[in-house]
Amino acid sequence: MTFFIKLAIYIAMPSIVRIIRNNQVYVYESSSYWDKEKKAPRSRMTYLGIEDPSTKDITPPGKKWIPKSSRDYGNAFLLSKISNKIGLTEILREAFPDDWQKLLACVFFEVSEGKPLYLCSTWLESTYNDLIERLPSQRISELLKSVGENARARLEFSRLWKQKRRDDKFIVFDITSISSYSKLIESVEWGYNRDKEKLPQINFGLVFGQPSLLPIFYNIYQGSIRDVSTLQNILEFLGDFSLRNVTFIMDKGFYSTENITEMKRKRLKFIIPLPFTVNEAKNLIGKHEDDMIDVLNAFRINKDILYCVRDKIVIEQYSLNAYIYFDKRKKLEGEERLLKKIMEAEEKVEKRHFGQIEKVKKYVSQNASELKGFFEIRKVKGAFVLRRDKAKIDEAIRQMGYVIILSTRSMKNQELILLYRNKDCVEKCFDNMKNELSTNRLRVHSEEGMEGRLFVTFITLILRSWIHKTMREKNLSKRYTIEEVMYEIKKLKIVELANKKKVLTESSKTQKELFKKIVNEIPKLQ
Repeated sequence: MTFFIKLAIYIAMPSIVRIIRNNQVYVYESSSYWDKEKKAPRSRMTYLGIEDPSTKDITPPGKKWIPKSSRDYGNAFLLSKISNKIGLTEILREAFPDDWQKLLACVFFEVSEGKPLYLCSTWLESTYNDLIERLPSQRISELLKSVGENARARLEFSRLWKQKRRDDKFIVFDITSISSYSKLIESVEWGYNRDKEKLPQINFGLVFGQPSLLPIFYNIYQGSIRDVSTLQNILEFLGDFSLRNVTFIMDKGFYSTENITEMKRKRLKFIIPLPFTVNEAKNLIGKHEDDMIDVLNAFRINKDILYCVRDKIVIEQYSLNAYIYFDKRKKLEGEERLLKKIMEAEEKVEKRHFGQIEKVKKYVSQNASELKGFFEIRKVKGAFVLRRDKAKIDEAIRQMGYVIILSTRSMKNQELILLYRNKDCVEKCFDNMKNELSTNRLRVHSEEGMEGRLFVTFITLILRSWIHKTMREKNLSKRYTIEEVMYEIKKLKIVELANKKKVLTESSKTQKELFKKIVNEIPKLQ
C-alpha cells in the first residue's frame, strides 16, 4: 500500500474520545484532515455531549440543562431527616401502617408552608419527596376522618411517643380554645374564649416535656369546661402513660384548692403560681416586702437581677414551699406603663365632654376595659370625667414585679424560676398553632374530622418545637424564624433533565449552614 493510500485511510477514519471531568464523561469526535497550508495532517475535535455511564446514551450539546421538571427539595429533605432522627416516622408507621405516609405529607406541608391543608396537593406537586406524589383535598378529608375514627391508633401513637421521652422529668400542661362555626360537633360549645371571639369553641390541652421541650400528649375538652376542671382529667390520662415520677408545671389558671388537694392526695410533685386574687398571696408580699430587696437575696438570671425569699404556706392540711420572686425593673416598667394608660384615658374622656354617664362607661369599656377598676366617674362643670381610685391603683402597683410560685419540691431559686419561665414553650406552641398553622378556626364539620385534624396539628407541633429548640441551641433563632428557614432551604431543588437524569442544584452558603446546624447533613443525590 502506497503512502498516499495510507494517508487517505488515516484522514477518513474518525474516532471517539472520552474526557472525564468532575465525574462527568464528555464525549468528542476526533477526525483528521489534510492542512494544505502546512502540508501536514491535523486533527479536529467535535463535541458530541455528555455520556450516561450506565446506558451509554449521549445527551447532545445544548440539551444538558433543558429541564423536564424542577421541584423543591431542601424543605422535604430537612423535615424527613428530623422526623427520622426523633423517631416520629417510625412511630407513625407502626401506629398507622396504612396512612403514615399521607400523615407525614400533611405534616411536612404544614411545617413548610403554614397554610390550610386543602393546598397540600398543590404543594406535593411542586415538592420532591419520598412519601407520595398526590393527595387531593377529597383524600385529605377522608384521611382526617379515618384518623379521627381510629382512637386506638392515636392512643398507641401517644404511648410509643411517650416512651421516646423518658428523659423528661418535668411536665408542662396548658390549655387553649379553638373557635369553630360548626354546629355538628358535640364538643363545640360556648365558653371562655381566650381569643375574645364571639364563637363557640373546643378546648385543646397540651402536655410538654422538659428538658426536651417537645409536646408529649394532647387532649380535647368541651368548650364550656374551665381550666381548673381539666387538670384531673389530664392526670387520669397521663397516669396510663406511667408519668408519675415527674413534676407538673402549670399556669395560675389551674390553681384551685381542689386541684392542690387532689395532686397532694395522689402524691404528685408540682409547681404552680399563686394568683394574686388569693389572700395568701397578698399576705406573703406584705410579710416579706421589707426584706425582699435585701442584697443577700439577690441573684442573676442571664442579664436580669432578681430577688427571692422562701416561706411555707398551708392549703387545707398540706404544706407547700412558697418562693416569692421580685423583679425591680419589671415593677418600675409596669408602674410607668399603667400610669401612662390611666393618664391617656383621662385626657381622652375629658376632651370628648361626655354629657351622659352611660356613654362614658361604654367608651371606657370599649377602649380601656383593663382600667375600669381604677376609676370613678364624676360630673364636673356639666361634663363627666374620670377620677383615679388611689387605693386600687396603689394595690395594683404594689403587686407589680412579684411572682409567687408554690412547689412540693425544695429547689434552688434559680432552678425553679428557670423551669417556670420555660413553660412559655406551650404558649409559643399555641401561638404557632393559631397564627402559623391556620388552626385558629376549625374548618371541619364532624367530630371524627376534628379529631383527625387536631392529631395532624399535634404532630406538626412536635416537628416545629424540635426545630425551634435546635435553632435556639445553635444560635440561629436570633437571625431566622422557622418560616425564613423553610423559605431559604426550599430554594434547593431537584431538576429532572430531558434525558431523565436528576440534578441537585448547588447549595448556597446559607443553605449549607442551615442544613449543617439543624440536621448535620448537607443534601446529596444518591
